[in-house]
Amino acid sequence: MKRITTFFFLFILLAIIAAGCSSKLDDHSWKLDKKHAPLPDFVLNTSEKVQETYIMASTYPDVVAQVPCYCGCVAEGHKSNLDCFVKSVGDNNAVTEWDSHGISCDTCINIARDAVELHLNGDSSGKIYQLITDKYKNLGEATPTPEPK
Repeated sequence: MKRITTFFFLFILLAIIAAGCSSKLDDHSWKLDKKHAPLPDFVLNTSEKVQETYIMASTYPDVVAQVPCYCGCVAEGHKSNLDCFVKSVGDNNAVTEWDSHGISCDTCINIARDAVELHLNGDSSGKIYQLITDKYKNLGEATPTPEPK
């Protein structure tokens, strides 16, 4: 009887821990809004995670644009993490051209996903900027993204 009680307790504990580890990113069904240019083949030929990240960048462009990238893309003229995914935007924040940089850069992908998740958790722009900066600053030179006020 004691073993059953211990097993039951451990099962409940693991279930609670697993529930606490779920990401708000997993709660979304990431679909590209029809206002955007379709994802190009260079994105569609990647993993689901990369495709989702491109969609996240188009869904939350202000969030991804407010954080710097630390992968070295500043040498390519990037101004924020959004530039790793989006090359140009038209009316109504509609993506008109995608950038291929993000398809092969784990740093870019992780920064964008972290920023969107923090936003979905209700963190402010300033806090998101600071948390991203603190987490990634040792990787390299940051894009010249101004800190949100």
